[in-house]
Amino acid sequence: MSAKPFHRYDGHDLPGVDPARKMPRATINASTSPRSIGELVGRLELFTSKEAEQRQLYPWASRFVLGYPLPDWQRALVWSGEQKARFITSLWLDIDVGTYLVNDMADYIEEPGKPLFARKFTDVLLDGQQRLSALEDYLLNKLAVPDVNGQPCRWEELGKVERRLFCNKTFGCSFVRSWDEATLRQIYDLRSFGGTPHLESERASASPEHEV
Repeated sequence: MSAKPFHRYDGHDLPGVDPARKMPRATINASTSPRSIGELVGRLELFTSKEAEQRQLYPWASRFVLGYPLPDWQRALVWSGEQKARFITSLWLDIDVGTYLVNDMADYIEEPGKPLFARKFTDVLLDGQQRLSALEDYLLNKLAVPDVNGQPCRWEELGKVERRLFCNKTFGCSFVRSWDEATLRQIYDLRSFGGTPHLESERASASPEHEV
């Protein structure tokens, strides 16, 4: 334990403490909203039913996930099938999986003789590509996850009630609003490089005494 109780303002008035010294301030505001998985499912339904039109709307994007365009500096898909299955299981179990991050800006441009298209960085997904890709694979039957009996089960093998239950679950979305590419790149880096990957030996359920 500490030698003495901690207090937030301890030492603030000591000599050598400069009251004018400042820490970085937010240059862009972010907000978070609870969203349902069903809203993401709806984006996939729209994208797959009008894929040519959606790609035409975002001509600067070569990759999409659940209908969201990806900036060209997003990394490639790296999750294994096992990681994807664990994520989907977490959604079923209502475990907090964090939020995905979207640039909530939209500007649609009309030019003579050209189809309507979105300004670059409209709706781009800045964080959450691996998670949303896992969800997309699951919905498109490319991924099976264990059912209540531990048997691999694909989306197409579920009845309407189970599908509705899944779609009603919460998966929060965070938003930023900027057209500035340097700012968006910085946000991406801060979200993507803030942690240290766990070692397999650090898994909480790895030790024999915790096996069930």
